[in-house]
Amino acid sequence: MKEIVRLKIKFLFYNMAIVTAVIGVTFFAAAAVVKSRSYRETDQILSQIAEGAGSRIIFDGASQVRVPHFSVIVTADGAMLLQEGNYNSFPDQAFLDEVILLGMDGRGETGFLPEYSLKYFREARPEGVFLAFADTSYSETMMESVWQYGATACVGIWLLFFVLSWFFAGWAVRPLEKAMTAQKEFVANASHELKTPLTILAANTELLSGHISGRDEESDKWLENMKQECQEMRKLVESLLTLARSDAGTGKKKAFSRFDFGELLMEELLTFEPVFYQAGRMLSYEDLEESREFFVNGNREELKQLLQVLLDNAVRYSNPQSATTVSMEETGRGGFCLQVKSHGTPIPKEQREAVFERFYRGDTSRASGFGCGLGLSIAKEIAREHKAVLGLTCEDGANCFYLKMRTARGK
Repeated sequence: MKEIVRLKIKFLFYNMAIVTAVIGVTFFAAAAVVKSRSYRETDQILSQIAEGAGSRIIFDGASQVRVPHFSVIVTADGAMLLQEGNYNSFPDQAFLDEVILLGMDGRGETGFLPEYSLKYFREARPEGVFLAFADTSYSETMMESVWQYGATACVGIWLLFFVLSWFFAGWAVRPLEKAMTAQKEFVANASHELKTPLTILAANTELLSGHISGRDEESDKWLENMKQECQEMRKLVESLLTLARSDAGTGKKKAFSRFDFGELLMEELLTFEPVFYQAGRMLSYEDLEESREFFVNGNREELKQLLQVLLDNAVRYSNPQSATTVSMEETGRGGFCLQVKSHGTPIPKEQREAVFERFYRGDTSRASGFGCGLGLSIAKEIAREHKAVLGLTCEDGANCFYLKMRTARGK
């Protein structure tokens, strides 16, 4: 079911968002700690070299040091005196001259030489300028390993959590899925069971009306009420069956054809004009009389039902003596937008999505006539089948239902 799939995806999305945030924070925190420790170790070595403790940072019996280093003193006459160190990677004298020159020209007392993977410390002394260098290759290699292997591990953990979350999401929504399936099966079965007795009841009402019609005013009134209620109950049962077929995916394959949507709209507007008049409302659509043609590919009967839902909704929920305005305009990119704007109780923003849910009834005190809260739900389903967008906005205190749909190409 679509609702269960959406709920499962939502559950998975929120769960993976939390997992992603935790993994990301943990990974970047670990990388920051490693980077900070490597920088601190390099700074400690440079500090020990400057204090003359270079020999203490060489591990006894070790053939290699973790952070190679060396130091020099540049005298006033430009002589370079290489001090003791643990750096055996001098390619030639030019390399030494270059790094010393860069260290002398550096802006601060400490700095990086990224092209040589060195960090330097500079200090003025009586015998000349003291320069200490520490190799940062180990730190850079360590950070590269953290990024490479750490990122791979994080992706693996994320994928593991994704699989587990998908499994547990399905497990969590399973009871709800069973309950919704049972509910929809009940609605479908009840609708089928009610259809036959309602048909018999409506037929018997017609027969009874033919026998006793005209005897007295009170009997005619009762018969008329029975007919009206039978019609409304039949609409409700048909709506329930439509939604049940949509949920089960067992409805007949829709026959789509190319037709003028503007012409269909005008037909429905002319049909609803007396309905608005009898309800004490006005229907305005002057701008449509000269509008251009809007051909669409769709099921004419279903789109007709969608228009009936929007216009019927405007009759029921608009204020007495108010005007409902219907307009349609081209939106570019081969599409158009139909708007049905009625003046009634403004629908709050947080309820505008809920009006398309089944059995939703808004302010029933402002509604007129019979209604069961299924019309807009059916209209939304019709719009979805036609790859159109049906929505609701509020403009200047008026509720405006809109339908955005693409026009048909070719002839």
